[in-house]
Amino acid sequence: MKRRQFLTGAAGAALLSAMPMGGIRAWAQDASGVITFGQSTAVLTLDPAHGAFTGYPGGYEAALLIFDRLLDFDGDMKIVPQLAESFAMSEDLQSCELKLRTGVMFHDGTPCDASAIKFNIERMMNKDINTTNRPLWNPISGAEVVDDTTVVIRTSAPFAQLPNTLAHGSGAIVSPAAIEKYGEDGFAQNPVGAGPYMVESFDPGQELTLKAFDDYWGSKPGASGVVFKFIAEPATRINALTTGAVDVIDSVPVQLVSQLEGNSEIEVVRKPGLRPIGLAMNLTRPALSDVKVRKALNLAVPVATIADKVFFGFAKAPDSPLAFDALGHKSVNETTYDPEQAKALLKEAGYVEGSDGMLEKDGAKLSLSLYAPEGLFPGDVAVAEIVAASLKQVGIDVQITKIEKGGYWDHLRQDQANLAWDLGMFGFNPSNASGTYHLASLFKSNADDSTKPDVWNISRYRNAEVDELLKTADTAPNEEERMDALGKAQELIWADAPYLWLQINENVSAVRKSVSGVSVMPIVFTNLRTATKS
Repeated sequence: MKRRQFLTGAAGAALLSAMPMGGIRAWAQDASGVITFGQSTAVLTLDPAHGAFTGYPGGYEAALLIFDRLLDFDGDMKIVPQLAESFAMSEDLQSCELKLRTGVMFHDGTPCDASAIKFNIERMMNKDINTTNRPLWNPISGAEVVDDTTVVIRTSAPFAQLPNTLAHGSGAIVSPAAIEKYGEDGFAQNPVGAGPYMVESFDPGQELTLKAFDDYWGSKPGASGVVFKFIAEPATRINALTTGAVDVIDSVPVQLVSQLEGNSEIEVVRKPGLRPIGLAMNLTRPALSDVKVRKALNLAVPVATIADKVFFGFAKAPDSPLAFDALGHKSVNETTYDPEQAKALLKEAGYVEGSDGMLEKDGAKLSLSLYAPEGLFPGDVAVAEIVAASLKQVGIDVQITKIEKGGYWDHLRQDQANLAWDLGMFGFNPSNASGTYHLASLFKSNADDSTKPDVWNISRYRNAEVDELLKTADTAPNEEERMDALGKAQELIWADAPYLWLQINENVSAVRKSVSGVSVMPIVFTNLRTATKS
């Protein structure tokens, strides 16, 4: 195989928040070396297929400990080997050869060899089994076993993101024997991987207990066990942390960070995120089909002030459809707060002030329905209220509908006839660390805008030039050409303004100082793989 070497070497229910504090204290572990993680989302399933580690991100955070993948991300989201000792992409970007570690065993004692890898790749290729993360897996056409320690994964077209797919959480390698034993319907509650921890007990939606896997191929796990507990309310998570009932918590409200920083037994762990938050605009609505209106909405909201005041500096106003640290990010333009210019654009679009001071056109008021979740994104309801108030100042009536976070996604991903929102708060987490994947998921034209979106193009955005640029960014053999195309795509998307761009938040977790090695990934997850408790 003629190839270009990429890299070689070693390398997320039942609410518990109502429980009294006495009960919370009872969670504290007596066993030395057991780490307890108070999660903001419940772990419901543990299969990379069939829904992919629900809930999000709690299931993924547990999966990081139970499963290994062929490739992994380091702290800066650079790809490094894991079950593979090395990997090499072909020059035409249509195959990847991986050399596997020897002697790796699954938790059930069966070998994690080339045949097991082939089984996993083919399972994730199956659209009936793996119904999520399809853009990551659709390009893969097959896996070939060369020998016990060599696998070649092939794609149907050039696919520069193949290593990112293999390092993504859905690339977790499962035991084929466990799939045979528990079946496709049973594995999600009986997961068997080859990671540093194995499942001891699992009560979906409430508690997952892991124990160290003694035969792990890599460095010995840093704790004798890890317990994941769902604690929905932030204040309850913080109380559990400060009393020692749990050792780690995620999703710390930024307004409470200073309180934790004043506690000598607690460390705050933070990392800039890769998830820009914004309001998707329903471009099927006549008003929002006008780019002048869309640009006016962006000018009417004080985004930089929201980032600074609402999030106490733990957020930044975006300058591109991609986050600052995303692979391929290009600074396009700063967000600007200019309500007078917003009014001028709306006037150009044909809107005039009615008798009540609100804008109208052809006798119809400019009124927009804004859907926002409650507790899904940082400060989601507060930000929605600021947006509504800001838009009212330029004459736009905005009605907020608050949606319970568990059912929010279904309200966004509707077919066109059932879209009830004009503005929908959304934030895409590019958990394969690829800016190309991010933009394609949100802005590549849907095959049919009347049906549910192919991925997350809920705006029904359509730009043929952007489509071609994203194709180039995914398939061109030269990295400079791919990055140039990705940069141009960002410029066009920003100019078209299919979103009201808001903020990019930092991910904030907290840990008791008796625990070390906890990291927060840019892709939201709090990672305990290398955590140790003294």
